[in-house]
Amino acid sequence: MKVFFATLLLSLMLLNIAYAQMKSDPISLTDESYDKSGKTQLAKVTGRVLNASPEELSNLKIQYTFVNLIGPSQSSNEIKANADGTFEFTQIHILPYQQIWFSLGVYAYTCLYLQDGLEITLDLSKLKKKEIYMIGDGISFAGKDAEVNRQMNEYILFDKKHNPDFYKPLRQLNPSDPNFQYKLDSLFKIQRNTDQAFYHTYGTTCKTLIDAATDAQYTYRQLDYYLTNKIKVANDSILVSIYSISNHVSDYFRFLHYYVKYVLYPVNETLGDYVKVADYANQTFPKNYADIINLRFEDDDIAAQNKIYKTILNKLNSKWAKENIRIEIDGLNVKQTKLEKLLASAKSAPKQTSLGKIIKEFSFDAELLSNQSKDGSELLKTIKAKYPNKLIVLDIWATWCAPCIGQMPYSKKLHHEAKGAKSPIEFVYLCTDQGSNQEKWINKVAELEQPGTHIFVENNVISELLSLFNGAGFPTYAVIKPNGEIDTKAISWMKDVTLEKLEEMTK
Repeated sequence: MKVFFATLLLSLMLLNIAYAQMKSDPISLTDESYDKSGKTQLAKVTGRVLNASPEELSNLKIQYTFVNLIGPSQSSNEIKANADGTFEFTQIHILPYQQIWFSLGVYAYTCLYLQDGLEITLDLSKLKKKEIYMIGDGISFAGKDAEVNRQMNEYILFDKKHNPDFYKPLRQLNPSDPNFQYKLDSLFKIQRNTDQAFYHTYGTTCKTLIDAATDAQYTYRQLDYYLTNKIKVANDSILVSIYSISNHVSDYFRFLHYYVKYVLYPVNETLGDYVKVADYANQTFPKNYADIINLRFEDDDIAAQNKIYKTILNKLNSKWAKENIRIEIDGLNVKQTKLEKLLASAKSAPKQTSLGKIIKEFSFDAELLSNQSKDGSELLKTIKAKYPNKLIVLDIWATWCAPCIGQMPYSKKLHHEAKGAKSPIEFVYLCTDQGSNQEKWINKVAELEQPGTHIFVENNVISELLSLFNGAGFPTYAVIKPNGEIDTKAISWMKDVTLEKLEEMTK
C-alpha cells in the first residue's frame, strides 16, 4: 500500500512539474495558437537609480532602443530619471520577449527582454567604481521577466567569452562564395556547441529563446545566399519558430520578406504592387508567417506608409498582427495630421540665396534649399562662405536611410543646445536625391522637425563629396572648422557627440 501511495504521489508531482513547465514555456509567434494563448498586453520596464545625487541624476542619460517587428528595425529614445531616481518606459507594440538595448550614461550597458514586466535597479555608487557590460554588481533585476533577463545577459557574456571568433568570419562570409554553405554550417556548428555548453553550465531556462534566435540568425544568412543567387528552396526549410523579437530575428523577418518578394514571387511586372505580393504570401505560407512577411512592406513617406498599412490590415490573418498594425496606423494618423499642419504653415515664397533657392522655411528653425552648385567642391566653398568663422557640422544623408534618421534626434538636441548657449555652430544637412524626390525630402524633414539648413543635392554631387571625405555611405559626417579645415574623422555617430566636444573644435 505504501508503495502504491508513494508511486501515486510521485506521479502527481511529475504531472504538476510538467504542467508548470507547459505553462512557463513560451508560445511561438508563428504558431496559430498564439492568438489564444500568447501575449495580449503591453509590458513596462520600471527602474530606479540608487545612491545618485540630484546633480548626477539631472546629468544622467537613460537611453533605450527597442528592436521592432513592424516599422524601423530599431527605435531609440532618451529619458531622464525623476527626482527620486525612478524611471519607466512601455512597449509600443504587443510583442513577445522584445529585445531592448539599455544604457545608463557611461556606467552600464545591458540587454533587456520584455515580456510581462521588468524592474531594474542600478546602484550608481557601485557603477562608478566599475562600469557594467550586460550584468554584474550594480545591476539587479526583479519582476516577472527577471530570471530571463539574468540568464540572457549571462548568455551574451558566455557567448562572447567562449566563441569570440564567430562574428568576424560571419560578417565576412560572401554569399557569392561557392563554399558559402559549408562555411556557414561550420560556423554554426561551433555556435550551437557554445549554446549547449551554456545550457550545461547555467541550465535551460532560456533554451527555447536562444535556440530559436540561433536558428533565425542561421536562416537569415541562408536567405541572403538564396537572394544573391536567386535560388528557390522548399518553404519549410526557411520557416523558423519565433519566441522573441531580437536583432537576429529582425534580420530574419527582413530577409524572409525580401526572399518572398524578389525570388519566390513569380510576376516581375507586378513586383512593385504590394497588394499582389501580399496575396501571394497568403496563398503560399502558413497564416502567421504570411502576416510577418506582409507586416514588412515599407515606404519612407508617412502618407504612403499609412496607405500600405491600412490596405494590408485587411489581408492579415491573426489577431496579434492586426492589433499591432492598428497601433502603427494610429501613430501614423497623428503624425500625418501634424505633418499636414506643418507643411501648411511653412513659408513657401521662393527666394534666391548664395546656397541656392529657398523652397520652405519652417517654424522649427529649418531652412530648405535646392542645390545649384555644379560639383562638390563648389558646394563646400559656398557653405563655408555662408557661415564664416563658425563650426559647420555636415550631415550627408538619404530619406530612406534608417541609420541616418535614427541619428537625427541627437543632432536636433545639439542644435538647440548650441542655440541656447549662443555657440558659433551651424548644422547643414545634405540629402541625396538618389531613391527619393523633393516632396519626400520636405516631408521627412517636416516629420522629424529637424532644425538647421537643409539642401537637396543631386547624387553625382553627393558622390563627389563622399569621395572627398572618404565616406563609405550614409550617413557620413564631416566638420568644417572656423579656420576652413575639414575634419572627416571628428564624428562617427551623432549620438556620441556633445556640445562640449563641438565647442572645443571652434577654438
